[in-house]
Amino acid sequence: MDHIEEARREPAGVGAARAYEMVRKELMGEFGADFFRSYIDPLRLVAEMDGVLLFRAGSRVAQERLRQQVQHRLESRTRAYVPGLPPTQILLEHEIPEDVRALAGAREEPTNVVQLPRAPQLTFDNFCVDSSNHRPFTVAQMIAAGAGVTFPVWLVHSAPGCGKTHLLTAIAHTAQSQGRTVLMMTGQEFLEHFQTALHKKRDIQSFKDMVRAPDLLIIDDFHRICGKKATEEEAFDTFYDVTRRGGQVVIAANHGAEGLEGLNDTLRAKLKGAASSEITEPDAALRRRILEMRVAHHARTSPGFAVAPEALDMIAERMHVTGRELDGAVCQLLIEWKISGGTTVTLEATANALQSKLSDAAERRITVQLVQKVVARHYNMTPQQLLERTRRHSVARPRQAMTPGNSGGAPGTGIHVCAPRIGSARLASTANHCF
Repeated sequence: MDHIEEARREPAGVGAARAYEMVRKELMGEFGADFFRSYIDPLRLVAEMDGVLLFRAGSRVAQERLRQQVQHRLESRTRAYVPGLPPTQILLEHEIPEDVRALAGAREEPTNVVQLPRAPQLTFDNFCVDSSNHRPFTVAQMIAAGAGVTFPVWLVHSAPGCGKTHLLTAIAHTAQSQGRTVLMMTGQEFLEHFQTALHKKRDIQSFKDMVRAPDLLIIDDFHRICGKKATEEEAFDTFYDVTRRGGQVVIAANHGAEGLEGLNDTLRAKLKGAASSEITEPDAALRRRILEMRVAHHARTSPGFAVAPEALDMIAERMHVTGRELDGAVCQLLIEWKISGGTTVTLEATANALQSKLSDAAERRITVQLVQKVVARHYNMTPQQLLERTRRHSVARPRQAMTPGNSGGAPGTGIHVCAPRIGSARLASTANHCF
C-alpha cells in the first residue's frame, strides 16, 4: 500500500459529480428500478486519487455485481458528458484510505465551466455586435473581466434565438481563462438537480455547496424555474449567498423581471432591483453579418460550401427573424449544396430551398393575438398580463397603445385591436420580429 500513501488525494470535481448524477438516471433506465435501488443507488462517488475516480459500494456483494455489470457502463457514460475523465474503481469502505474516506461527499470548488453543448465555441470574438445588442455585449465583457461587482446580479433578456446563450458562454470562457471559478447551468438543470436533492435529503447540502461555491454563477433559461415555488426560493437564496461573498450572478430569460410569468411577486420585486439589459431583434445589416459568419462556420466543416452574396442579401432583407432562425436557413442551404453536388448555392436555388420560410415572412397576417403579443413585448409584459381584469396603471397604459374598435376586445378588459395606435406599417414590421 506504499503507493497509496504517496497518491494524490482530492475531492471529485464538480464536472465528475454532475456527470455521475446525470448518469445515475440513465443507469436506472438501463438496469431497472429494482437493480438500481439495490446496487447503484447506494454507490457513492468519494474522491479522485492518483488519477482514479473512487466509488464506495455498500457491501461485498454489491461491489462484485457493480464491477461485473455496471463499471464499464458507468465509465463510458460519464465520459460522454465529460471527456477525459479518469478510470473508475469501486471499493468498500475499509479499502479506502482513511484520509481519502474523509473526502466522501466533498465537492471541489468548480474550476471547469459547466457549459451547454454548443458548436461552434461561443466567444466574444465571434459575436456579431450592433445597436441591438451593444449594451448587453459591453456589460457581458465587463462581467467577464471581473468589473461587474457594482451590479452583482445581471439579467439579460430577449426573445429566443437572439444571442443570450452565446453571451453567457463567452462570459464563462473568459472568466475561466482568468482563473475564476465558474458554474454555468440551465434553469432546467437547476430545477432537476434541486428536486433530486430534495428527494434525497442527505444530498441537499451537496447541492447547495455546488451552486453556491463559484465566484461566477451563470443560469441560462431562468424562466424555466419561474412558477416552481421552492425552486424559485432556493435560486434567490443562492443568489444572495453568492453575491454576499463578493461573487457575481448572471441570468438569462425570455422576458425582463416584469414579464416572467409565474414568478413570485416578492421575488419579482427583488429581481427588479437587479441590473438588466435587453437584446432586441437584429436589423437587416446584422442579419447579413450573421449569415456570413454561419456560412463561414459551415464551410470549415464542409470545405467548398458557399452561398452567392446576392442570395445572402435576399435572406437578410426578407427574413425578419432571429439569429437562430438564420442559422436554420443556412443549414437548409447546406443541404441544398450537398444535393446539388457541391456547387455554389445561387439566388434561385436559395429562393427554392427557403420558399416556405420566405413566404411566411412576406405574408405575415396581423391578427388579434399578434397585436396583443407585440404590445405586451413592447411593455415587457406577457399577453396574459395585458388581459388581466385590472385597472392598474402598469396594465392600463399598454392598453392605450390600441384605440377602441368594434370587435376583437377581450371581455372586461376594454381591449379592442382593430386600429392599433402604433400604425399598421410599424406593426407589420414589428410583427416580423416577433417570431
